[in-house]
Amino acid sequence: MVQHKSYSRAYVLTAASLLVLMLAFAAQASTFTAPKKLADYLYYMEYTDYVPDLTTGEQVKTGFACSAVRNGNFYGRNLDLDYCDVPEFVIKVAAKEGRYASIGVAAILTLKSGEVDKVSEAELLAMPNLTFDGINENGVAINCNVAPAVDLDFATLLSTNYGKPRIHAVSVVRYVLDHAKSAAHGVELLRNMDIYGGYGTWGLHWMLSDEKETYIIECIDGELVARNDTENIMTNFYVNYAPKTAYAKHVAQSGQKVAGKVYEGFPILTPHACGVERYAILREHYAEGAESAEGMAHLMERVKYTQAYEADTEPFWYTEYTEGNLTIANSPMDFKSIMQFGFDTYKLHDRNINPNNFWQTWHTAVYDLANRTLRLNIQEDYSTHYDFKLD
Repeated sequence: MVQHKSYSRAYVLTAASLLVLMLAFAAQASTFTAPKKLADYLYYMEYTDYVPDLTTGEQVKTGFACSAVRNGNFYGRNLDLDYCDVPEFVIKVAAKEGRYASIGVAAILTLKSGEVDKVSEAELLAMPNLTFDGINENGVAINCNVAPAVDLDFATLLSTNYGKPRIHAVSVVRYVLDHAKSAAHGVELLRNMDIYGGYGTWGLHWMLSDEKETYIIECIDGELVARNDTENIMTNFYVNYAPKTAYAKHVAQSGQKVAGKVYEGFPILTPHACGVERYAILREHYAEGAESAEGMAHLMERVKYTQAYEADTEPFWYTEYTEGNLTIANSPMDFKSIMQFGFDTYKLHDRNINPNNFWQTWHTAVYDLANRTLRLNIQEDYSTHYDFKLD
């Protein structure tokens, strides 16, 4: 499991402090609205403009797991991060010349929920660069998940197209939302950029969809690889890794073992692949994601991250812990101590634990590709959802 920084306990902003916040931002910023609190850890903002920065990811020191699925008009996504104090922002960015309108979810990853009234104007103005998932006015949706770049050549994190304009992997979601006419056009745009970066030994990959097709896009050994013939599911392993090698042909015939279990007809996995069990669950119940936005939300609820700490999870999610010396080839017994640590931490439900907090699903987003809408569940609360429409 990727470890990352956790933060102090949140407190609810008073009406007075919210009023001060709104007045301050109204006076200072004409390009975005003051953050409007919708729920604990959730705010809404609208931008008429922002400052694009293709290097934003160089300042991001965090990791995330995540799951994504597209079926029919519905695109589902879980953002999985540590149980911490960071708020999320639903942001709507207006169209302008050279940029399409979009709506999505972002976060300032160094910000605590109790500090929203202290964040600088410059930080809020730059926040669209930290968009994790979204949809634009053309019905193009995209999100990013982690992938274990430690298993590939270091060129994976250095460059995909030397000599072209540089863009950090974290900024890819925002860049595509701003400029893509279609999913295929999004791929074309990225082929003309030099994508670099990740954090530590982890890189990013992306699921990119419109109403016609879905691509899984990955940076592998210094090249951009994009496929539109996958199962339209993405967790935290390379879907495009070694599909035509002799090893791949062997696995196709015999299946591959992951923590002692054989997975047949599965993508070829690198040693530190994560989210294998989540992928299998999403594949098994894939059909229900096409029924409605509610159906897709329920599908994503099946893989909400705290199930990794439940004793009755079936199958158990061993591959959430493939870090260091542990790989998918280890036996279940090898995972025992690190799993126990996760169980014990989860029982505390303490946002102050630093740095080894447990993970949860920060948000479940469902994008309707036809109607350009967002249905959002926050902090694993599936009894309440929030609806947004891109006008």
